[in-house]
Amino acid sequence: MQRYIIDGYNVIYADPALRREMLADSRRGRDALLALLREWVGRRDVDVTVVFDGAGAARSHASAVPGRLRVVYSRRGRRADDVIVETVRRDPNPRGIIVVSSDEADIGRAVRDAGARTLGAGTFLGRLSRGARVHDGAGEGGEKPTHIDVDYWLRQFEKRRDDGA
Repeated sequence: MQRYIIDGYNVIYADPALRREMLADSRRGRDALLALLREWVGRRDVDVTVVFDGAGAARSHASAVPGRLRVVYSRRGRRADDVIVETVRRDPNPRGIIVVSSDEADIGRAVRDAGARTLGAGTFLGRLSRGARVHDGAGEGGEKPTHIDVDYWLRQFEKRRDDGA
């Protein structure tokens, strides 16, 4: 079973429709993402944990799938990014985890250093909305990258050029 840890708000803000829901009402935004994930989890052999920033956030778990889709909120004073990185570092098999986020600076490097793989939020959403199997290799299967993924890779190549690589 493939395991995913999803940066909830990062994914929401990567999708125009989810972002509109979120801006109108934060609970509605979270529920919209969870509804998409519940449907996806129901069709696949995956284990998904969605992490949201939010000590004190209105929690709605109606969209969770027992044992296969969990929702976690960070505690007061902690960011979802920290929870995700800590979860990967503590896992006995981090190589079996795919972290979904386009937040390269805070999450990407840290979870890859711990052994997990990463997948951009835009790529994940594109595959999710098409009903395609989400996997760890961006661009596999002939999918076109989203503007979010293109922006991410342009930033990565710019960083390497600045480092003299």
